[in-house]
Amino acid sequence: MAAIATAPKQKSQSTWALAWRRFKKHKAAMVSLWIVVALVLMAILAPWIAPYSPTAQPTGDDLASKYYLGPTREHLLGTDDLGRDVLSRIMYGARISLLVGFVAALASALIGTTLGVIAGYFSGRPLRFYIGPFAKVQGGWKPGPFAVWRVFSWVLLYAALFFVAELAWRLAGPNVEALLSGNNSFNNFASLLGLILTWGVVLAVGAWGLFGQGRLDLDVVISRFMDFMLTIPELPLLLVLSALLRDTQGVAGQWAASVFQEGASVFIIITIIVLFGWIGTGRLIRGAVLSLREQDFTAAAQALGASEARIMFRHLVPNALAPLIVNATLAVGGAIITEAALSFLGFGIQPPVATWGNMLNNAQVYVFDAPWLALAPGFMIFLTVLAFNYLGDGLRDALDPRSRL
Repeated sequence: MAAIATAPKQKSQSTWALAWRRFKKHKAAMVSLWIVVALVLMAILAPWIAPYSPTAQPTGDDLASKYYLGPTREHLLGTDDLGRDVLSRIMYGARISLLVGFVAALASALIGTTLGVIAGYFSGRPLRFYIGPFAKVQGGWKPGPFAVWRVFSWVLLYAALFFVAELAWRLAGPNVEALLSGNNSFNNFASLLGLILTWGVVLAVGAWGLFGQGRLDLDVVISRFMDFMLTIPELPLLLVLSALLRDTQGVAGQWAASVFQEGASVFIIITIIVLFGWIGTGRLIRGAVLSLREQDFTAAAQALGASEARIMFRHLVPNALAPLIVNATLAVGGAIITEAALSFLGFGIQPPVATWGNMLNNAQVYVFDAPWLALAPGFMIFLTVLAFNYLGDGLRDALDPRSRL
């Protein structure tokens, strides 16, 4: 009896393998991927491949001929107003610009994902909570049910209240002391009134914290906070925050300078970008989780007794990973643009640290006499942001199961 020929069994491909195959068909995204890889390698290898130090200035005779030098064999992109090599500063500037972009996008994704999945999962399900060590149980005030998270929330509440009280005193204390010394100005009276009101609220909330209990809809709190953040004009607030945090006379500025030293301005810029950057991710993840939590796999996990934290971060977040990756990729380009804009306006990372933004700031005065000073950093910002946008576009098509690629 002749053997019946059977067709060879095809090996099934994983979701990520199929996504990679679709991604490779997106020509612009593939080119952008190689550009991003090249930029990252240039930033990492800058100390070894840069022809000069980014802060090195010419020495010797006839220094004037070495300033505003056009492209030559020794300086392929010319020199700036201090005689520093533009190509070397471009390479070192890539390190700061890409660092700000990647770290800000990652931090925004983590914060936005955490708050978004909590808001989406608990939407319409108010939580009953106990904060203080006492709660009204069975008709009387008795020690409430003990839990580690409850002790943590209680400690966190009083730490926040202490911070607010201390901040109020630091802001209003000098004026109050001046008022007690006999300086009866309006500002001193207003400071005293503000201090009394703030401390009164702190004491009231602290007293409530001993017996605190109630019901809280986390989705309402988080969503309304995101809506409030969206109503704030972003650029003016970024400029004000940058000026305040860079002030070495202020508490925040002194702390950043003491902890991060030369990297304080980089940390400040990343913090400012993250302050607004997480909102888009949070809204995106919240919408995805609202749909995913009604799926059968969520009900099955609940029926099997999985904890809420496990359902959120082991089942819901992985299924919302595709839009999260795309959004994070696009956020890198947005963070680079924001850093460049702040540095261009003089509120970002300060010289002598080289970034593409502050290179543009230095070049704007000489744009007609030495245009190469503005063309090089401007083109790098354009190329990098465009590459990340096309990369995000390719990832969106590759991770979308309805894509035709």
